[in-house]
Amino acid sequence: MPTTKQIGNLLDRSFQKWDHKKAVQLSDNESKTRDYLIEPFFNLLGYSKMEHYSHEFSLRLGKGSVKKIDMVISINGRTPIMLVECKRSTSNLTKSHLKQLSQYFHNHKESKIGILTNGIVYEFYSVKWNDSKSLSDKPFMVFDLRNFTRADLEDIANFHLQIFNVKNILELSEEKYFLDDFNAALTKTLHPVGDDLIKLVYQNMGGKRITDSIHKKLSRLINSVSIERSIEVIKELEGKQSSSGIFTTAEELKAYQIIKTILVMNPKLKDHSERIGYKDYKSQFKILVDDMPSKEICNLSLTNTSKKLTIGNETFELDKISTLELRKFRMKLVEMAFKQT
Repeated sequence: MPTTKQIGNLLDRSFQKWDHKKAVQLSDNESKTRDYLIEPFFNLLGYSKMEHYSHEFSLRLGKGSVKKIDMVISINGRTPIMLVECKRSTSNLTKSHLKQLSQYFHNHKESKIGILTNGIVYEFYSVKWNDSKSLSDKPFMVFDLRNFTRADLEDIANFHLQIFNVKNILELSEEKYFLDDFNAALTKTLHPVGDDLIKLVYQNMGGKRITDSIHKKLSRLINSVSIERSIEVIKELEGKQSSSGIFTTAEELKAYQIIKTILVMNPKLKDHSERIGYKDYKSQFKILVDDMPSKEICNLSLTNTSKKLTIGNETFELDKISTLELRKFRMKLVEMAFKQT
């Protein structure tokens, strides 16, 4: 089976040959957009009209109510696994378009992925991490024909017919949604300031009974300035390893957060979450178990000119630090984590 990198090379050559700008000029309505842009896009991903996708798929919404889905994609002639809502190339993708796709998805329980596109921008959706019945309100991946990188090609390569694995894609999307919701929840916890946070800060100050005046004072003090000041202290605390003076970068911490999330999403590793940490060295950033160098899961070398991930005896070049990029090494990371726990 080819790798995402090999498929990415194939797609790179294919997209260079495809004059999609000319196709855009011909796509002045939904039907032509589908014919000149969307179908060729999926053809490049290895799907053929005769075997894998069909137009105007009939979907029953209730008694006597039937809706037509613009396009559906099946694997091996089975029940549609991807639902595609097509809009004309001159349209911007909107919330109302997503609502339409979500309604189809809700009424077609067998589908796993929803795609909203105007033939130029492709938004990929799946279910929420905490609600398996509802399509998420944000895409876990976006591919734009007008502006894509080599890393984007390797991301979209996961949807190529030769390596398509719906289980892997759903795990990837769940991790992305989980991290997004975590970041949003952390922001919501810090702003606006809530009573629970104020009480916790006061408790950590050594306070006992909180009065109205103290409550108001703390409410004013917990703001972007004080939080930013605390972040600098946290960076210093996280970045220093004993007296080495090594500073851990935001990119290294991001990689650690993503890799740890990937690991603890595995049910067998979830109970070992607190044992997984990191140690920063001058030339390497290592993710370890029990803070022991002998129990290394992986290490990263991140500079302005190169990004490398080493797992055991294998070293891989990274295009960027992202969930989609690091998710490609999930199997190897989990396997190594099992060995160290």
